[in-house]
Amino acid sequence: MNSEGLEARITRLEDIEEINKLQKIYGYYLDNGMYDKAVDLFSDNTDSVEVGDRGVFLGKEGARKFLLGYMGRYGNTPPPGTMLTHMQLQGVVDVDPGGNTAKGRWYCWMIQAHPSIEPGVPRAAWGFGVYENEYVKEDGKWKFKKLYCNITFRTPYEDGWVKTPVVAEGRAEGADGPPTAYSPYPNQKLVPFHWKHPVTGE
Repeated sequence: MNSEGLEARITRLEDIEEINKLQKIYGYYLDNGMYDKAVDLFSDNTDSVEVGDRGVFLGKEGARKFLLGYMGRYGNTPPPGTMLTHMQLQGVVDVDPGGNTAKGRWYCWMIQAHPSIEPGVPRAAWGFGVYENEYVKEDGKWKFKKLYCNITFRTPYEDGWVKTPVVAEGRAEGADGPPTAYSPYPNQKLVPFHWKHPVTGE
């Protein structure tokens, strides 16, 4: 490998690490109600944000509406006992050959004390979903271009997903359109992989 090829490989590895960091920081901001900081992780040319059955939010303004308007609807003082924890696991990131766009897939495992299962009475809940996201490099910084998360279940802790697969369903106020794909347990569907098979190339 010549020096030019080595430099390109190092740049690609650095890009993957930066995208990993971006995704994890997003999770920490989400968990701690720092929604204004999370908005700044999105490109000015954001395509959309879509999480579960909440609907599609379009553009950077849509990201702002989802994070500040829907997720941040309680402001800086969520109901007592609320806890939102989103662990992002098993990430696979692929940077496109040009080095300016990328895609990433993650599992999202949620441990929550959820205020919307029974209004005013937070209850322990499990949740699980799959992210398939797109990223863009702007002015040397990686940002979200598209955030998509299909929720497989969101269930009270004491019930489990077989008994009560999804609670607190419904389209979020302010969404620009209905969900494009939503298939929770037990009728969940595979969210298509963004990559080709690493051995066969299919």
